[in-house]
Amino acid sequence: STQSTGACGRLSDVQQIWDLSLQDIVVATKDPLLDIRKLSEIRKQNLMSFKPITDYPSVVDSRGKIFRYCPPPGREGELIGCPISSGAVTAHVKVLHSPNEKPLLPGEILVAKATNPGWTPLFVNASGIILEVGGMLQHGALVAREYGKPCVAGISNLTEILKDGMLVELNGTTGVVKIINQ
Repeated sequence: STQSTGACGRLSDVQQIWDLSLQDIVVATKDPLLDIRKLSEIRKQNLMSFKPITDYPSVVDSRGKIFRYCPPPGREGELIGCPISSGAVTAHVKVLHSPNEKPLLPGEILVAKATNPGWTPLFVNASGIILEVGGMLQHGALVAREYGKPCVAGISNLTEILKDGMLVELNGTTGVVKIINQ
């Protein structure tokens, strides 16, 4: 457990366990001399090297070719994306850059660049999901459909355009996000 690993002095903080891969942890349990504190710092540095990247490609094919989706222009106050999960909802948005940044209150629309399995618990409270990056097979898209939540993806600069508390109408069937109130 993280408590016993940290208590043995192998980590500076029990939270460092999250910087390690599962394979790192397996090896560490078999090799008490492995410096997992240093390994955790190396893994964290690698992860932080990706932090400056702000413009993720919408689609990358199996050969590494990057495709940029250019949606048709919308009307004034509308953002157009890829319809992912059908349904419509009008609610206030919460813009998150990480799943533990701030609470997502029940009924709010989750707005993020992209999601991974660590975001899944947030989908319970979300009334809808709007993603900057991704398509039909992106993690957030799959979970949104599984939970029956309306979802739109592929809206460039979404996390800069929408701000916490803005009232929007999200239509996961058409891919349109209409800003109702700034």
